[in-house]
Amino acid sequence: MGPDQYIRLSQLNDQIQDAINARFKGQTYWIVADITNHSFKADKKIHYFELVEKSEKDSTITAKIMGKSWGTGALRILDFEIATGQRFTNNLHVLVQVSVDFHPLYGLSVNLLDIDSNFMLGILEQQRNATLARLVRENGYIWKEGEQYSTLNSRLKLPAVIQKIAVISSSSSAGNEDFRHTMVHNDFGYAFQIDDYHTVVQGDNNAKLFLNKLIDVYNTGIPYDAIVIARGGGSQSDFLIFDNYGIGRAVAKFPIPVITGIGHQKNVSITDLMAHTSTKTPTKAAEFIIAHNRSFEEGILALQRTIVIRSQQLFLGHYRELSQLKNAVSYNAKALAENHKKQLERTREQLARNSRAVLHENQKRLLVAAQQTLQRPKMILAERKGELVQLRNAIKTFSNSYLRREELTLEHHQKTLKIMSPQNILRKGYAIVRVNNAIASSGENIEQGDDIEVILKDTRLISTVKEKIQYNGREPDL
Repeated sequence: MGPDQYIRLSQLNDQIQDAINARFKGQTYWIVADITNHSFKADKKIHYFELVEKSEKDSTITAKIMGKSWGTGALRILDFEIATGQRFTNNLHVLVQVSVDFHPLYGLSVNLLDIDSNFMLGILEQQRNATLARLVRENGYIWKEGEQYSTLNSRLKLPAVIQKIAVISSSSSAGNEDFRHTMVHNDFGYAFQIDDYHTVVQGDNNAKLFLNKLIDVYNTGIPYDAIVIARGGGSQSDFLIFDNYGIGRAVAKFPIPVITGIGHQKNVSITDLMAHTSTKTPTKAAEFIIAHNRSFEEGILALQRTIVIRSQQLFLGHYRELSQLKNAVSYNAKALAENHKKQLERTREQLARNSRAVLHENQKRLLVAAQQTLQRPKMILAERKGELVQLRNAIKTFSNSYLRREELTLEHHQKTLKIMSPQNILRKGYAIVRVNNAIASSGENIEQGDDIEVILKDTRLISTVKEKIQYNGREPDL
């Protein structure tokens, strides 16, 4: 080879540059490719990267070219990150507008002029929809209801009061700190048991670590009232872990209600859709739990007020009934005493009439005896006189005995009335049981769990039947 048969490398590169400029100058192309080897020079606002194309069969790289972007192109990348919430970085599948450039020193490359945000959003949405469809297709406990999804977890009933909480978050998560601060310093003074389970909560490649932590919570056997998944804000790619199929499936069938607060302001993740309750931020998750407990407390306070009002109403109603019963007993006792008094007066009148009749009859006999006395000796007169004295004493004894029996009968009736009065029965230790505003004489209509009212001598008790035991009336311990 002669000395005039070679050229310098710079001359060759100049010819390549001229050829490329002649072919591609002023032309732009929209191409689909993946981003790799990305770096960003913040001081110069320049992006360096490689665009690659991968085989659909085995993901091997079939094409590759160097790329860079600055000026208007860098501004378009910034717009892309704002619109999608996705940081421009490695492993993104993008639609970009480029121009071809060749530099004698740096070689062949493309300049990124623009990037299509809708293309990226479309890919992410397609992946998300495919995952949701797979969850419904492969798991019988997940189905779609309108725009929402019904899962085993979402169908769980939250405890009336949430106290024991397991929090899955990053050890350095500011969102977790916000959650704990809101819970501890709540306005109502509620106390919570909050157990932290730290793991990585970003990056789809860390889904296995997150899933293992969820399993760890279950394996503790601690009866948590709820599980809270807490994470602060971040880029779109940071939240891809929460669109993972395995995590979504585990949350959907988790036996403890899951509350999400993962700081994802723009969209709802698959984990949000599979969980029991979805909130926007960790703070919102804490506020939801506090509001849930407050709702229970307000219900109890309202029930307390209702019980007080109803008790006052029942007391007033039964007090009136008792007063009416007392008046009725008093009235009946007076009426009964009056009837016996009248009966005694009639008896006395009858006794007086009978006494006069007896005296009259004896007077006749006396006259006869007198006549006989005149006719008989003094012995007969004395005998008759003795008989008269005996008869007079008999009449007197009969009268006194009859009056005494009637007085004893009247006293007996009075004592019976006094013994049978409700006040006397209550003083002896007995009680009146009322069910549904009616006095109960047996347990036939009283069941376990019924509310009953027990009236003692000086107290009214409102009770609930704890146990019902049959009693034959012959047990000696009464």
